[in-house]
Amino acid sequence: MRGSKIFRILVSGIILVLLVVAFPAIPIHATGENITIDPDEGEIGDNIEILGYDFDANYRVYIYFSSYKADVGDNIDGLDAYEEVERAFTTVDGTFNTNFVVPYTLTDGYHTEDVHGGYYYVYITYRNSVRIEATAKFSIIKGEIELDPEKGLVGSEVTISGEELRQGQIITIEYDYDVVDIVSGDKATDSEGKFNCTIIVPESITGNHTITVTDESGNKPEAEFIVKPKITVSPTSSSGGNTVEVSGAGFAKKEYITVTFDGNRVSTNPIAIKTNHKGSFTGSFLVPSNTTSGISEVRARDRSANKANVDLTISAGISLSPTTSQTLPGYVGIELTIYGSGFINNTLVTITYSNSEVITVAKAPTDVYGNFLATFTVPPSVAGNHLVTATDVTNTVISIFTMEAQAPPIPVPRLPKVAGMSNAEAYFDWEDVEDASGVTYALQVATDADFAIIVLEKKGLTHSEHTIAKEERLEPTKKKTPYYWRVKAVDSASNESDWTHPVLFYVGSSWTSVSSWPIYIWIGLGVVLLTILGFWLRRRLTQHRDIG
Repeated sequence: MRGSKIFRILVSGIILVLLVVAFPAIPIHATGENITIDPDEGEIGDNIEILGYDFDANYRVYIYFSSYKADVGDNIDGLDAYEEVERAFTTVDGTFNTNFVVPYTLTDGYHTEDVHGGYYYVYITYRNSVRIEATAKFSIIKGEIELDPEKGLVGSEVTISGEELRQGQIITIEYDYDVVDIVSGDKATDSEGKFNCTIIVPESITGNHTITVTDESGNKPEAEFIVKPKITVSPTSSSGGNTVEVSGAGFAKKEYITVTFDGNRVSTNPIAIKTNHKGSFTGSFLVPSNTTSGISEVRARDRSANKANVDLTISAGISLSPTTSQTLPGYVGIELTIYGSGFINNTLVTITYSNSEVITVAKAPTDVYGNFLATFTVPPSVAGNHLVTATDVTNTVISIFTMEAQAPPIPVPRLPKVAGMSNAEAYFDWEDVEDASGVTYALQVATDADFAIIVLEKKGLTHSEHTIAKEERLEPTKKKTPYYWRVKAVDSASNESDWTHPVLFYVGSSWTSVSSWPIYIWIGLGVVLLTILGFWLRRRLTQHRDIG
């Protein structure tokens, strides 16, 4: 029994030895392996450097290239498509340094796959192991784009055409790595990996800028676009003495701008115009008053010698002083100064003013530059806009004068007073009304408070009083049939005040028009005279009887 036990032990030992000899020991590898690749993007066929560290010393590693993403610990043979691109030996300190070529196809895995643009992955395994020990990401730059034009101005359109990208992919356009909108055209590649779209050049400084097209798979071909400086003026047509806005883009950033007009530097507002961090600026200047009609050049230049110019059409023009508007109108009788420029030199300019009809208000000669100066007094005219026109043999220029529309105050009645008595040739009086355009008055007399029956009407009265003429005298009234009068102010711009409230008054005969106490005196005197006359007649009759 003891021998049997010894025999079993010997057999077990022999079996163990045989197993050790037959199967080599499974290695225990280091952890925390890492790799870096340089560069981490490139094209198919590029030679890429790869550096590994923290690997097992003196060990062979395999390098794979795949389009499928995997994690450390996954098996390389579990990927659908991959390609072994290189092998290397680690050094005694667990590092390796080698190169591999980006392949054209992936032939390992479950199926063969052509390499295209986009994101790919580099994997490392040890010899005789399928376990992934380290990973790195690599971007294949594939595809081409063309710009039309390749240089231009801020705000202009650029057409981008591309090919050899991944088919059916949404694309994103970046300008200096900032996303810009696609204003027209394709927003995704077609079945052949092509597209055609248009963008607007955003605000940017002068020089080279990178336009990048990126599809969803990671393709991002680039092209350079050159920005040139530009300026614009507003308005594009003006005349001497007027203000013109000038704006620029595509200049150097944070630099001062000099503006010239026909080669001569002009003062600007602000005095020191400076570009912003994107090379843009705004300002204004006055067109020199001695500028003749034609095409003039406006030029802007920064201190880095970037410059741009634009044409400004100079035409005949006029300006009025003071200027008027709906919020700041003028009035009848105001003196207007009219300044003109760009007219034919040494000729006569006629100035007209439009009202119900066009009237000539002034004439003035031009100087050798075609400038003139004239003044005129604004005539009576209705409220609103009126055309002031200057005309020479060739040019006709119009400006606007705005007449005030403010109604004058309502007059205050004085005479006749309410329920007062007046003569047939009645006298009416009211307080003066003040108005910048000057006023006249309208007077009405009626037999009713609603002024349905008007018996007297006067318009254009220049004084704040009126006496009825003999031929217009009023008929006497009774107590129950008085007269009513009212008045209103009308200025020379045809603005009218409201009527005053109707004022009741009476008109009497020569008897009823005097005071009551003289009437009583006359009645008393009449009674006395009648008494004396009666006494005298009675006495005469008595004497006549006595004689007879």
